[in-house]
Amino acid sequence: MAEPGSNAPRGQADCALEVFAETVIIRRDPAGGLDASVIEEIVPPGVAAPLHRHSREDEVSYVIEGTFRIWRGDDVFDIGPGGIALLPRHQVHSFKNIGTAPGRLLTVILPAGFERFFEVVAQLGLGDENLDEIATVAADQFGLEIMGPPPD
Repeated sequence: MAEPGSNAPRGQADCALEVFAETVIIRRDPAGGLDASVIEEIVPPGVAAPLHRHSREDEVSYVIEGTFRIWRGDDVFDIGPGGIALLPRHQVHSFKNIGTAPGRLLTVILPAGFERFFEVVAQLGLGDENLDEIATVAADQFGLEIMGPPPD
């Protein structure tokens, strides 16, 4: 059964990947009418994204479950269920699950395309210990600058 306003069956995902110690579920518009993608991230406690900056995409992250610390430029704030982080392109940002249980983020990426980064990292078998190689792939293929590990 389709969800209201959806053109895809409930729960349909293009793929689910294990990358960066988290589960990344990728959803795209199968009709190709909307240039956006949706990423659901299931993030274990204490797991964080490297500090990074997108040159091509804007992101909107919505917290479904858990509590996340968000770094956005000079701002640092904590958000829980129902909280939203607006992450415009060219702004340095990161996140960390600061809760005691797995958290879930739903991130809309505009325009679509960056979701392929997770697929490439998974295909290459890269992890946190390969940050330099990930940074090269990110910059060369996706216009993403990884600035280093997440802040403390």
